[in-house]
Amino acid sequence: MISSSALSRVRRRVAGCSIAVAAMLAAACASSGELTRRQECYDPDQQLAQVLAALEANRSSGCWNWEVHDPPSTCQGLQREIERLAVVCPNHVPTLMTNAVFAHDARHSEKAQQFLDRIFERPSSHPEAAVLRARIAIEDGDLPFARRLLKQQITLAPGHAGLHETYGAVLYLARELEEARSELDRADALGAPRWRVAYHLGLVAEAGGRREDARRLYAEAVEKNPAWEPAQSRLKALRTP
Repeated sequence: MISSSALSRVRRRVAGCSIAVAAMLAAACASSGELTRRQECYDPDQQLAQVLAALEANRSSGCWNWEVHDPPSTCQGLQREIERLAVVCPNHVPTLMTNAVFAHDARHSEKAQQFLDRIFERPSSHPEAAVLRARIAIEDGDLPFARRLLKQQITLAPGHAGLHETYGAVLYLARELEEARSELDRADALGAPRWRVAYHLGLVAEAGGRREDARRLYAEAVEKNPAWEPAQSRLKALRTP
């Protein structure tokens, strides 16, 4: 029901960068000094930005599609580099988060969970990680865990729209419809995409038997994002006699 915004944040962070792929994949011809450096965690923000820039530069080769079972060799090298960074920089939260997002995109939920759990070993506010970790818990049917995690993180970051949106999803699935609507309204006020909130509110309305409200909300979601197929499908179903 809820999709993580982490991947789009990662892409925006490196938009406009122009780092050559060869600059990161030249380990085979690197000097011994360079090899030693690659085994150390130096300037992890810059290292991560370089790899992500190379992924962006190779978008046409399918490097962003992590569900491909046999990607081109360049993409394989970049994917391995993302994981290498998590080994040499085990405490760098952005690197762990990036690996978690990509693992989840590749449908390796257990692997994604391991990266996220490493983030939560550091007691602090990690809203994006919490959204993705809660989504995995929802997919696994573990609503109690998702609820606990989101409530904890909302306490630490009450102004994060994604936390409230995802918590609204948990409440909807738990059939706590009024509470779900309140959380989604909160997410809307905090800046969550209106088309997505409208769709989710439509689900809540439909589950509560308010078909006309649901129809109106689905229509709003389609108007604001015509490519959103789930809203189109729900709207069509409600319009069918």
